[in-house]
Amino acid sequence: MEVTCSFKKIVDSICGTDQRYNHETVVPLSSCDKDISNHSRSFGISDVHSEIELILARASVFLRPEDISFWTICPAHRSSLGIGWRRGATRCRVPPGISLLAAKGKQRKANRRIGKFESKIILQQIGVFLPVGSGKFSFHVSPKSLSANSN
Repeated sequence: MEVTCSFKKIVDSICGTDQRYNHETVVPLSSCDKDISNHSRSFGISDVHSEIELILARASVFLRPEDISFWTICPAHRSSLGIGWRRGATRCRVPPGISLLAAKGKQRKANRRIGKFESKIILQQIGVFLPVGSGKFSFHVSPKSLSANSN
């Protein structure tokens, strides 16, 4: 029987193991209490304060669910959504619809990071999910430009 966690359907990927959590199986999400301060500092994240909040935000769950005590997570999802997550591209990930530079056909190297608030606003306004910590070029995303874009 395949063991699955609460994030399988949310992030549309299979459950599995990870070398970071070599002997763990599926665990309650509430047990995720690793220190994320180094990860947050290296990715410029200032509005996420716990491993649980980080995992939820990277799965596009921005409000803590009422039934969180029933949520589980497998080692693969814990690593890929938590402190094992890597940004990948160094270019700005802000979509052309709200990026002034992308609208002009320019690609810019990211010099800042997308926070939880910005990730949520971009998803709500234009339906594109950018994980917390993704790169952006300064001055690309502001609630004002997103509001103007949604009209």
